[in-house]
Amino acid sequence: MEAQVKHRIVGSLVLISLAVIILPFWLDGAGLQEYQNKSAVTPEPQVIELAVIETVDPSDTSVIELSPIETVVEPIDTAQVETVAKPLDTSLLNDQGLPNGWLVQLGSFGNEGNATRLKEKLIKAGFNTHIAPKADVFKVLVGPELDRNDAQALQVMLKSQFKMTGIVIRYEVNKP
Repeated sequence: MEAQVKHRIVGSLVLISLAVIILPFWLDGAGLQEYQNKSAVTPEPQVIELAVIETVDPSDTSVIELSPIETVVEPIDTAQVETVAKPLDTSLLNDQGLPNGWLVQLGSFGNEGNATRLKEKLIKAGFNTHIAPKADVFKVLVGPELDRNDAQALQVMLKSQFKMTGIVIRYEVNKP
């Protein structure tokens, strides 16, 4: 019992002596003044000189002298032209004015890891694949294809290669 009391007294004396040594350094305010001096100093603003731009009268020919540009017109060989731009068929456009697209939804997962594994497997096989998260569901989508028949052919190919029946859905642009 006496040993415990001695240990407590020695411990208390050590703490008090440390407090007597350290507290004056903390409480003298020198650190606070140094902090205030550092934060009170603001850098001087940089002075930027702006150049004055002279306006030029476009009708004054003495200011601007341009050399003539030679233009060379080569005849177009119509045999080399393979395709002619056709106007875009508006029946292929959706309400947003974008082309209709089709995707194959190959899976819908509650676990993002499962969706990621399937996506990586599809990418290794050479398919354009992405994950569309919505709430707690992660949809694995393959495509898009512009033609629904192409998307259905893709669905059949995925079914034969991965033994997974997907569904063909319309591609929609996600709004932020």
